Amino acid sequence: MILLYFSASSFADQNKVSFDAEAILPENQISEASYFDLKVQAGIQQKLTIQLTNTSNRQVNVKVEANNAVTNSNGAVDYSKHGEKLLGSPTFEEIASKPQTITLKPQEIRQATFQLDIPKQGFDGTILGGFYCYEETKEKEEKNDGFSLANKFAYTIGAQLSCSDKKIDPEFALSKVKSGLQNGYLTLFATLENKQPVLMSQMQMEAEITKKGKDGVLHQLSKKISMAPRSKFELPISWENKPLKKGFYELTIHLKDALGKKWTLVKAFEIKGDDEKLNKEAVHVEKEDEPTDTMMYFFLAFCLIVIICLVWYISKLKREKS
Repeated sequence: MILLYFSASSFADQNKVSFDAEAILPENQISEASYFDLKVQAGIQQKLTIQLTNTSNRQVNVKVEANNAVTNSNGAVDYSKHGEKLLGSPTFEEIASKPQTITLKPQEIRQATFQLDIPKQGFDGTILGGFYCYEETKEKEEKNDGFSLANKFAYTIGAQLSCSDKKIDPEFALSKVKSGLQNGYLTLFATLENKQPVLMSQMQMEAEITKKGKDGVLHQLSKKISMAPRSKFELPISWENKPLKKGFYELTIHLKDALGKKWTLVKAFEIKGDDEKLNKEAVHVEKEDEPTDTMMYFFLAFCLIVIICLVWYISKLKREKS
């Protein structure tokens, strides 16, 4: 949520930042954060201002978008996607004015002002969004070693709005499970939903996949995730290069928040014959009789022990004869 700067390119050192962006905090700011953290009133219109500074010696065009906070596939809150739908209303994009493009002369300082129209009935929970600021350029994407690089720098200034003091209990759902490919590797995609207008930060997530009727965990994933209010995302779980086999499976996800509250989500799913076609499309899939590294190590160790025993036995026989 704090003012952040990042580059979409891994070759950032080849470029220079052309502008700065800063929030002009209003009187209804309720914390000392550098982003907008506001308590708003039902039915009012509120203006929010971003100050832009051209730090270069050339003219730049800065696009500023008011975006909904969403959850990306890494399980992190993301403010960079315009037009993303949420699971309910009101959303930040619904109450904020449209994107703007601000032209800045060299070293010029200008302000971009957005209007928020707070619903007459107000709202419970949190509306979370952000102002995504980036330079509009006509340059084509560069190609480096076969990868496309956007070389785009951006600032995100978060906006967290509350209107009432009503406590909202979190509610999660595991709505869909499907198999697919991620970067060419077999992956299970689980759609996880945060159904309430509550920001859930740094939750511990444990995912386990089992096959119905059999003991043991086939695949598992453990990581920290955060979820924007009323958002959903596809959680990728690696199939670890094992072949997909048709049958009935079960995915269990355990969530624990910073206060220790826990949730357990369970979803049964089926891998069908058509899903097995992904085995041929994947970058790598272990064969059924392909030994694992652990099995290979045990086999080599066994062979070494047999050889040592044989050498010792032969040496013993020779000593007895002599």
